[in-house]
This record gives sequence, C-alpha cells and structure tokens, in this order.
Amino acid sequence: MSGPLPPSVLLARLKSGDWLDSRRIRAYGLILLVIEAAVLLFIAAGMHGLIVPLKVPPATDFSSFYAAGRLAADGTPALAYDLAAHHLAQQRIYGHPDVEYNFFFYPPVLLLLCAPLAALPYLGAFAVWALGQAVLFATALRAILGRGASLIPYLAFPAAPIAFAIGQNSLLTAALFGFATAALDRRRPWLAGLAFGCLCYKPHFGLLIPVALVAGGYWRTAAAAAMTVAGLAGLVTLCFGIDIWPAYLHTFAGTAPGTFAGGRIPASGLVSPFAAALTLGAPPLLATVLQAAATLMAATMVAIIWRRCRWMAPRAIALLAGTMVAVPVILIYDLLPAAICLAWLAVDARRTGWLAWEKAFAVLAVAIALSSRPLAMAAGLPLGPLVGLGLLALAWRRAKRG
Repeated sequence: MSGPLPPSVLLARLKSGDWLDSRRIRAYGLILLVIEAAVLLFIAAGMHGLIVPLKVPPATDFSSFYAAGRLAADGTPALAYDLAAHHLAQQRIYGHPDVEYNFFFYPPVLLLLCAPLAALPYLGAFAVWALGQAVLFATALRAILGRGASLIPYLAFPAAPIAFAIGQNSLLTAALFGFATAALDRRRPWLAGLAFGCLCYKPHFGLLIPVALVAGGYWRTAAAAAMTVAGLAGLVTLCFGIDIWPAYLHTFAGTAPGTFAGGRIPASGLVSPFAAALTLGAPPLLATVLQAAATLMAATMVAIIWRRCRWMAPRAIALLAGTMVAVPVILIYDLLPAAICLAWLAVDARRTGWLAWEKAFAVLAVAIALSSRPLAMAAGLPLGPLVGLGLLALAWRRAKRG
C-alpha cells in the first residue's frame, strides 16, 4: 500500500492541476450536482411540511417577486413599494398572517417580468421563473464555451442550485453578464449593450460596466446599453404610470438602508469585503472605508485590464469578479457570476494552457461557495469575498501574460 503523498508532491500536484482533467471535472461536477439536488429536494419537502408539520409556511424569495407582480397586475403597481400592502400580498399567497416578509427593493423594470408571471398560479409562476432563468444561464454558458464542452461543472456551482431553489434572480444576472461578454467576443456590440442594459433591474451589479466599456473603447456597446435602460424605463412608465418612480425611490432610500444596517440581513449572510469586516468585528466606519478601498481597487484593475488586454476572457473575468468585490450588498447566491468567470477561464486555458494554481483555486472557489455562509455564521470566518478577489487576481495575471 502506498502511503500519503509527501507535502512537496502534494503541493506540486495542486500547483499544476494536471490530475484534474476534463473527465474528472465532469464526474465531480455531476456528483456535486446530484448531491445538491438531493439536499434541496429534502429541504423543499421540509418547507412544505412533508417531514414535520409546520405552523407557519416558510416563504421563498420568489414570493416577493410574485406579490409585487400581483399588485402590478391588479392595477396598483406603486403598492409593490408599500411594505404593508406588499406583505399582505405575500400573506395571501400562503394563506397565513405570520409568513415571513421578503422585501422588494428592485427598480420598477423588474415588474415587467413579475406582472405577467402573476397571471399564473404561484407554483406555475415559480416553475416558469426558475426554469426560464436556468435555461438562459445554460444558454449563456454554451455561448461562452462553445459546442462539446460540458455544462455540468458550471451548473453545479453551489450558487446556481441555491438560486434555483429559492426563486432568486442571480441566474438571470449571471446569464446577462455571460451573453454580454460572449457578444463582445463575437464583435456584436449592440447585442452586448442590450444584455448589459437589461442588468438595470439590479443596478448595483452594473457598477463597473461603464468603467469597462469606456476603458475598452466600446462606445457602441455603451450607447446600446444606455438606450436599453432608457427604453425599459419608458416602457415601465407607459405600463405602470409615472407615480411608480417616486414610490420606488421613497422605499429604496427610506427603507433599504435600514434593512441591512438594522440586522434584518446579518453581515454573516453577505459575502462582500464590507460584510467580512463587520463579521470580524470591525466598526461600521472602518468596514465602509475598507469596502470603498476594495471598490476603488476593483474599478482600477477592471479599467487597466479592459484598456490594455486584447483578449475577452481576462476582461470578462475581471469585470465579473471585480463586480463581486465592488458591490457591498452581495449574498451567497450572488456569487453565481463566478461560474461565468470559470467558464471564461476554461476558454482562455485552451489558448494558453492552465496556469499554476488555477485549477486548485477553481476547486477552492466551489468549496467556499458551499461553506462560506455556515462558516461565517457559526465560526465568524467570512471567506466569501475570497472568491471575487481570487478571480480578479487570476484575471490580472492572465492579462499581464497577454
């Protein structure tokens, strides 16, 4: 019997990553996906009272979108931003007065998706919402990876099953980033701008898009993105009236900051540098300064890479990873753009080969996405920001190699 590998041999194998070939990547991805599906099915059974009886039905994140859509479809879209009315709409969905409230802080643009879904029964709307996003996410991955590459390892990235199960929208966010960067790679600037512009439904994730487009000289893409945002804003106003905007701004400015500052969503549930600093005991002012420094660093690196590097893969990785670093309010399912980063990393590896430690970091990123929240909540170890920071470092290294 062979004994354990000497540390030097183990480090050499981790550094090269040669042991993690495409066959093993597909196999490990499939195993992880099956395990995640089994765990989520068990959780879903518990949430529906199939394991133990429940006094109060647990609310999915999708209930917030569905309730907002129902209010909009009923001709009262501004009530989506009235906390009492929105909560009452969620209570009606579940038929219980004590159901936990899920906030709706999204711009009115998202109502263009939520309102049509409200025409369906809740479970039917949930299925359309989740499956539709999953198809878009898979299609974006295929656009990046091309034919023949397995999608399973990327679909198994832990944030994807989580987002699917709770009805969040990060699958859509990641898909739009994927479509936009793939379109730029194919020299389709107007299509890329359309995809970037659609991200206005989650505007904080568009923070670094102007930095990247200006630095890269993608003026047509920037124009297309701006026209898309303006067109969507005009369509929202036409559909729901001008009053929808002050209602949104009042709730966003007056309620959203207190929701996060007041502990409704604990710092251990976020995966930003700001939240990591708070979790480690830093005062809010210091955490804010650290987040500002991280945002400035990410913006600077994105600008330099998009200005100097001619390959799309390092640019795409930098933009997505930089966004995950720059945004202070980012939850575990918002790490899903990391899967798009890993897809672009695999594409660039066809050109250059895998660089030292890249495969090891990809495995580490998956492990962090699986464990960051429980480790932060139970042990005070906020590892989540390492995913974005590490990918940003990989993008920088690849960009410098040319």
